Amino acid sequence: PNSLAGILLLLLPPSLALLLHKKFTLLTFPARAFLAVTIGFAGLACLAWSGSKGGWLLMLLLASLMLMRLPVPRSAKNAVIIILCLGGLAGFGWKYHAFFQKGATSVGARFDYWRAALQITREHPLFGTGAGTFGIPYFQIKKPGAEMARLTHNDYLEQACDGGVIAFVAYTSFIILALTFAWRAVRSPPGGPEPSRNYLPYAIFLGLIGWAAQSLFEFSLYIPALSWTAFALLGYLSGLGRVANNGIQNCSQVPV
Repeated sequence: PNSLAGILLLLLPPSLALLLHKKFTLLTFPARAFLAVTIGFAGLACLAWSGSKGGWLLMLLLASLMLMRLPVPRSAKNAVIIILCLGGLAGFGWKYHAFFQKGATSVGARFDYWRAALQITREHPLFGTGAGTFGIPYFQIKKPGAEMARLTHNDYLEQACDGGVIAFVAYTSFIILALTFAWRAVRSPPGGPEPSRNYLPYAIFLGLIGWAAQSLFEFSLYIPALSWTAFALLGYLSGLGRVANNGIQNCSQVPV
């Protein structure tokens, strides 16, 4: 279920932006708008049915960031964002009130995984315990009654306990730098058009932000359908950023 939420976070924003992109001329705009609404509704319904609490909250964040990009008056944008957040949080509380009444066991379990990952890193700071071996030392140090896990449910801490501090710094730095280079494809270069016009690159960037954020409490890196797609999109946006920096005034001019 959490992997389904992850692929929705990664691909739903660019899918909708692609359908609404003015260069998508295979269908008329009303047809594309109908498809966008249908796919958007279906995607959000699947996200709710997946039961991913983090995915729900992250999608609210991505939707708010997308609305901030639209070329409408700031007061209107702020009002819509406030209504969206209040409605989304109210729906979140209604759907998961029983989960929190029971003590939010999955949240507590993750805190125990992260505690164990930090302990393992302290004991093996240089090389860790080996790739994919978190479950072995965790079985020995987990709290009595704690749910067993093979992965840390945090891709960044996973690198620390599996590969050591150097691996943690290297992977975390890679993700931050890759997102920084990807941002170059989203912002407008000096003298270029309004940044809000680059909807498709920005939507791709939002999907990558959702993927990177979900990696803080899931193991998205270890789901090939998620990680390979995310790395491909990171490379695509990084390439657009290089093109923009080399003199093209608007990265949306590049065929997409």
